[in-house]
Amino acid sequence: MGKRDYRIDNTKGILIILVVIGHFLLPVASTRFTTNSLYLIYTFHMPCFIFISGYLAKGVYRDGRFRWDKLARLVWLYILFELGVHVTEGLLEGHIGWRVDFFHESGAPWYLLALILWYLLIPLFFHLRKWVSLAAVLAIGLAGGYAGNLGDFLAADRVLAFAPFFYLGYFFAAENLGAVCSGKRRAAAVGLGAVTAAVIFLGTYDYLEPYRLAVYGAMYDRFAPELYSVCWLIRLVCYLAAGALSFGLLAFLPARRLPFLTVLGQRTLPVYVLHRLIRDLCQYFDLYRFFNVHSKAQVLILMGGCVALAAVLASGPVYRGFGLLAELPFRLAGTVKRRENHP
Repeated sequence: MGKRDYRIDNTKGILIILVVIGHFLLPVASTRFTTNSLYLIYTFHMPCFIFISGYLAKGVYRDGRFRWDKLARLVWLYILFELGVHVTEGLLEGHIGWRVDFFHESGAPWYLLALILWYLLIPLFFHLRKWVSLAAVLAIGLAGGYAGNLGDFLAADRVLAFAPFFYLGYFFAAENLGAVCSGKRRAAAVGLGAVTAAVIFLGTYDYLEPYRLAVYGAMYDRFAPELYSVCWLIRLVCYLAAGALSFGLLAFLPARRLPFLTVLGQRTLPVYVLHRLIRDLCQYFDLYRFFNVHSKAQVLILMGGCVALAAVLASGPVYRGFGLLAELPFRLAGTVKRRENHP
């Protein structure tokens, strides 16, 4: 087993904080400060997360063997997350139905569903040349938005749009990442990322609204009709901005263990799943009525609360409890197998 890369953990720590902040700001974003904050977060936080997911997925298919156990765990987590969101969204809508739709998803569980599909396609791209694979997924990502009839079936809109980041990460070698994060390349990556962040945060409120759906991976039929023919180009620009911000963050963060951030980055899964359910419950109990979106101080306090929530959800007791739930069917299956082998 190779040495753990703390730069990846640190980056995941920052990204999961941004995920929580983004979801808690989403219901109330209406001012220049909150809207630009969301634009900045949503431009790159999931593309970067997905790049890292691909980077860490190299062991899914190796020596002709597919890790079905990893896929099974993702499927189980997706089912749990989908059931949880079904309940909390039902509370918000005033009715919790008996039918759970596991095949159409545009909310937070989409990421787990997309990982399942991207994992399944790894053997296909593994046997193609790297640059052929990357060119193919880039073309699919840019052209896939025109397949409007797919919509959120199997999260197809996000699966197609974000696939280039996953497979770029999958084919990205450790030495490639080390080269980007050292010397003059590191300075260039950090500088480009900082400039891109400044432009988005300071200058997009009046201009990005017509194009923001490209950031979310939406099908192009959701854009204004006059933009339809150039939506692929808009998405390409979004890809470039996401890449600049992602590599800028990776290059900026150190490759050493950091207090709080490194551990948080190693425990992102319970934070990702549980914070969304908590956000829905905050809406259900109308806790946002105590929040003034026009007060920057209160917005900053909310962001600080999101950091604190991430810390709680990544704490030892929550992490272990979530792990027990995530492993429950596999522990039961292991117990049954041992009993069968030892009557």
